Amino acid sequence: MLQEVSKAELRLCSRLGLSEASSAHLVQAMRAGSSARSAIVLTPKAPADYRPPFACEDTSAWGWLPPRVYLPCRGERPTMHPDYEAGLYYSLDVSSCWESAALARIAAPASSLDLCAAPGGKTMLMAARFEPQNHVANEVNAARRGILRQNVEQCGLPNTEVTGLRPDQWATEGRLFDLILVDAPCSGQSLLCKGIKNPGCLGSQMVNGNAKRQKGIMLAAVQCVAEGGHILYSTCTYDPDENEKVMAYILRRVPGWKAVEVPSLERFRSTLADFPCYRLLPEHGVGAGGFCCLLSKNNNC
Repeated sequence: MLQEVSKAELRLCSRLGLSEASSAHLVQAMRAGSSARSAIVLTPKAPADYRPPFACEDTSAWGWLPPRVYLPCRGERPTMHPDYEAGLYYSLDVSSCWESAALARIAAPASSLDLCAAPGGKTMLMAARFEPQNHVANEVNAARRGILRQNVEQCGLPNTEVTGLRPDQWATEGRLFDLILVDAPCSGQSLLCKGIKNPGCLGSQMVNGNAKRQKGIMLAAVQCVAEGGHILYSTCTYDPDENEKVMAYILRRVPGWKAVEVPSLERFRSTLADFPCYRLLPEHGVGAGGFCCLLSKNNNC
């Protein structure tokens, strides 16, 4: 199959250091567009004993799965159920749940900021884990911010403020947070594995442009974290320029930060960095894929 791979596909596989078998699997997944797997996260509106009627898959082997998250039976459409309209749960790809698994390594934050929050998935996952005391869900784009606000209201998230500041504006605000989520804008290469067209996402121009933007966002974010606090960086793309290399840039440029080991994600640990960070590919069977890295500020975590 590899002789049929395009130059862009071959470039990505090479940059990831994949074996021939893994390269073939990734290319096939991007072309097939069927790797997406739905998950749902329960909201504060859901009763303590609530279990979705369509949840049926055994996930006991997935030690990283966040609390109050269920996987629906194959073929079920959670967003068509009346419980979704009632705001009892929020629907998202299971890869997003995987990206938030590193939060198990930290204590509940007194204050938190989801810097690139729309449409709201990471905020929902954090609320399910920590019941935030003082949370800000931020989105610069006005249209996407409207969707974010609607989701926050529909799901009844308490103590949550929706804002629209740019990262550089947050850096000058003077507010400090115990936890910042940076689900960074990216080339979105995993969208191909969900069957969503994304022209140019494998090209160096889009990747390089996003990597530059991601570094800028992170340089602003590190200025907004309290001593002993954390940043969880995540993307839904594969290219190391937008993942490992962004984290390496921050660790090299900004003193006092380190990457945190996440034991539950050890089998996903990236071989492309000399610090702990984690990447998910379609071959793992856990959705379309993504990347995550938990950073701590002057902390022994």
